[in-house]
Amino acid sequence: SDTVKTITLSGLELAPGLIPELVSDYEWRFPQLHIRVQDGGTARALEEMVNQRAAVGLMYRPPTREEKAIVMSAVNDSVLCFPIALGGIQLLSNDNSGLDSLDVNDLRRAMRGGQHPGFERGYAPDPNQGLWDAFRSCLGFATGAPVPDTVTFLADEKAVVDAVIADPRAIGITSTLSVPDTVVSAGVHALAVRADGKPVAALPEYTKIGYGEYPLFHYLYAACLANGSVRGAMFVTYLTSDRG
Repeated sequence: SDTVKTITLSGLELAPGLIPELVSDYEWRFPQLHIRVQDGGTARALEEMVNQRAAVGLMYRPPTREEKAIVMSAVNDSVLCFPIALGGIQLLSNDNSGLDSLDVNDLRRAMRGGQHPGFERGYAPDPNQGLWDAFRSCLGFATGAPVPDTVTFLADEKAVVDAVIADPRAIGITSTLSVPDTVVSAGVHALAVRADGKPVAALPEYTKIGYGEYPLFHYLYAACLANGSVRGAMFVTYLTSDRG
């Protein structure tokens, strides 16, 4: 394993600001190893690991039972998956919508098919990415709950941002890890959300999430194959450590 000088990590689009920092820090500490970073999200990360084109994959959710079975069938191996970072699920609104905040109960009603005076439609990224299930879980819905007719799934979070920019009567679901402030300021803004039992609505800032003042969050997971690249396993181990 000491002869391995380069490993590949897949999943850059999930945290384009954070991942390069993690990689740079690791390469500074261990200069004998180079980490090549690929774009893509949850599904591509799993695919690249199964096809042994990536030693490490980053995801917004752990692999499903079906995906684990596919990995076992394809390479006779299991996937090790660990949460390494916390992100906010931010709701975006058009700057011309007149909407600045929402109550979490309003969101629950909307996700059951009810109407809200501030918006008529919702846009979310590909549900296979994992953000949609995390959003529904924060609202108390079970995985696989019916999707309201008012929600449209788009290819990725950039498409969600573009859709909200074009539609003042819609809100969009994105992650604070993948959609930077510079994108959010381009015609859309993040909505404050009032959590259950809280007196005021809060924006999806890290401290607000940590103290439970903002109720919508998700995790970023790092994964590798149990019997895969030793260097990849070392990098995942580092990410789950205190230094990581």
